[in-house]
Amino acid sequence: MSKNKEAKKSPRASRVKTPEVSFLDTLSNQQSSKYRWAQGFGFLFAVALVLQAWAFAHVFSDMALHQSFSLSLLCLGLFALLLRALASFARERICTSASRDIRYGLRHKLVSHLTELGPARLRIEEDAALSTRVYEQVDALDDFFSRYKPQVFMVTLIPCVILLSVVSISWIAFFVFILTAPLVIVFMIFVGHKAAQANRRQFNVLAMLSNQFMDLSQGLAELKRLNRTDEARDRLSFSAESYQKTTMGVLVLAFLSTATLELFASLSIAMIALYLGLGLLEALPWQQGTSPVTLMQAMFLLLLAPEFYLPLRQLGNDYHAKQKAEAAATDLLEILNTTTTATTAGVNSGSDSILDIFLDTPADSGGSEAINTQAFLSLRKVGWLESGRHRLAPISVDVLEGQRVWLSGESGVGKSSLLHLLLGFEEAYQGEFYVKGRPFQALDLSEWRAKLAWLPQTPEWVNGSIKRNLLLGIEMPTEEALQEALCKSHCDDFIRVLPNGLETPLTELGSGLSGGQMQRLSIARALLSQADVWLLDEPCSGLDKETADAVLETLNQVSKGKTLLIVSHDTHPIMWADKHWALSKRGVYEKNNQTIT
Repeated sequence: MSKNKEAKKSPRASRVKTPEVSFLDTLSNQQSSKYRWAQGFGFLFAVALVLQAWAFAHVFSDMALHQSFSLSLLCLGLFALLLRALASFARERICTSASRDIRYGLRHKLVSHLTELGPARLRIEEDAALSTRVYEQVDALDDFFSRYKPQVFMVTLIPCVILLSVVSISWIAFFVFILTAPLVIVFMIFVGHKAAQANRRQFNVLAMLSNQFMDLSQGLAELKRLNRTDEARDRLSFSAESYQKTTMGVLVLAFLSTATLELFASLSIAMIALYLGLGLLEALPWQQGTSPVTLMQAMFLLLLAPEFYLPLRQLGNDYHAKQKAEAAATDLLEILNTTTTATTAGVNSGSDSILDIFLDTPADSGGSEAINTQAFLSLRKVGWLESGRHRLAPISVDVLEGQRVWLSGESGVGKSSLLHLLLGFEEAYQGEFYVKGRPFQALDLSEWRAKLAWLPQTPEWVNGSIKRNLLLGIEMPTEEALQEALCKSHCDDFIRVLPNGLETPLTELGSGLSGGQMQRLSIARALLSQADVWLLDEPCSGLDKETADAVLETLNQVSKGKTLLIVSHDTHPIMWADKHWALSKRGVYEKNNQTIT
């Protein structure tokens, strides 16, 4: 019976709670202990608020009626004021700390997830837009966790405490508070939805601006050669103006909501003040000749009236932070919900580790097609069908340990897709894939990738020195090993003439180095990784024939004894390769056009 009730409640709850709200709630629950401390200080703040109003009301009424006041009550009021300030300070510091920890943890999770996705991350967005999500949109959650989340508790606590204090003094003031508070909340929600739409538009324009800026930065040299920099500048200026307009739209809504909430709160306080003033003058139409409240009670109510609406006004000011956070959460969830191979292919299903593979202990394939247990890599009818289109036709091949294979073919037949499968970045493939007779699904991806050296068409660098880029992500080698790698890759010649040598700064685009020099640095990085398997995706792309031949000759010298799979067009033939496979939309063929699938 209880299960049926839960089943009936779940659809209703799912309609009310959006994925973005659930995501934000899950993140806030990670710092639930800090938020409980913040609630404790919030309760102390509310008690100090009422105590302060009560003490000062006595002091002011005694001064007005008796021209004297109690020093003890004044000290009590000042103590309550100090206690209130300390509680507010502690609450803000705790909430700021909770927000920082949530954002740091979320950013680490996003970066790790994008790293595991590898090239599949480009299905979401370009790298520039993804970096905007990871940094800008994660920081957009700050106001939600540091201000809005704790303010939701305060907007419930403080009005309830004040109402309990007021109800025994004046029913009319009590009902004025009750009737005017919902007006503030309703208008806050109305403006908040408009702010959410404006924030989503702002994030979309910012992502577009980031992508355009990165594209123009990478192609600036080409634009100068074509004399098209003016058009590029105009396009970037137009996007910047669009971002300015959307930002101003968000600010207009924020100021509009603040001004309107202040208006409602001021009118409500004025109603309370008018009622109390007429009451003290005994001029109320329905109660002439008598005062409904004493001077002390009137001062007490008048001091509490602004405090009653203050949490509502603050929540209204922070409500756009909630809408902004939900807009950011939509884009962040898109990243986290993108499928990663680590959920299936990257899980170690037993004691099979990368050490077992390199100890040459083949297992029973269990497949319908015989597996070559002597092969290092065995693919059996491995293909990749996506959205009804073959990104890679089914192939069955074997690569022996230490064998160097040249893979060629026209664009779009799946050469790079095959390398992505071998890197473990794609899980939507069909067929069976074995490493030393072990199913690929049984491997630990982190250990498998530690045995791989990956050289893409365009090497990726970070802002830093050449040495930092060479050693990024690998164990610190000895100075002798570093110099040996530079010598084998023929990097020592051009590094020696640089003013700062290995400490020469390098940008993400490799500014200051030629394409051939950057490829040689990639080869040096592969040597320093001590990887046993090298995967190269058109390493000579964009190089002239002389430079390409020099790079290929260097690869021939340093890759001996490595298991190597290199993708290259026929314009850059790999004559030293042990095998030459031609990949087509029907499968893979030997160079003599005799099919092997």
